[in-house]
Amino acid sequence: MSFEMIVKQSLSSSVLFEGLDERTLGKLASVMRPVSLKRNETLFLQDDEPDGCYCVLEGALKVSIINEDGEETILAALGSSDILGEMGLIDDAPRSANITALKVTKLAFLSGPAFTDIAGQHPQIYRHLLRIVAKRLRITNDCFQIRQSMGLDGRLAHTLLRLADGFGNPLDGERVMIFHKFTQSDLGDMVGAARENVSRQLNQWCRDGVLSKISGYYCIENPQFLHDLT
Repeated sequence: MSFEMIVKQSLSSSVLFEGLDERTLGKLASVMRPVSLKRNETLFLQDDEPDGCYCVLEGALKVSIINEDGEETILAALGSSDILGEMGLIDDAPRSANITALKVTKLAFLSGPAFTDIAGQHPQIYRHLLRIVAKRLRITNDCFQIRQSMGLDGRLAHTLLRLADGFGNPLDGERVMIFHKFTQSDLGDMVGAARENVSRQLNQWCRDGVLSKISGYYCIENPQFLHDLT
């Protein structure tokens, strides 16, 4: 399959561009170029000037910020068909976070000028993006409310289910393996809790058969249990 076809397929599966017609998706894919990152290589840093957006074709990246004490907080993990850097296409503001590859990652880059040119010919792209961005803001607000109101078990369950959506590898029955090795510290950063407390909860779920660990990967043995906590 050609690079352009792979990109078009990824765009059609992305939350940001799904729903656009085939012709418009093809136009976008035709002007995107390949970008490859090694493990731990940085794509861009917080406060960098925006130059376009990226679609993840394969691999995984982390979204993080550095606090005033120089400590890293992981906000999210991104995987196949995720779009990043898209807000710069709309508001031209500096990057809001650091993006670093968790493993070898392949992306497709859409430059700002190329996007503006195509969107000028197809105004429905702007309308589509505004709807999706508004939806994302509502989801972000919901996540904030969840983080404020839920206990650690609920926040951790919510995070594991989100990771399963992005990195899940279905096994037999309803079991889902999160096919990337996230540390307890990573999960602690995502849920806003100390690593020790996250470790205690994960170990309890492993004893209860809700989770297991296979070759270093977390496997959700009972997804419904986690859903019930959220």
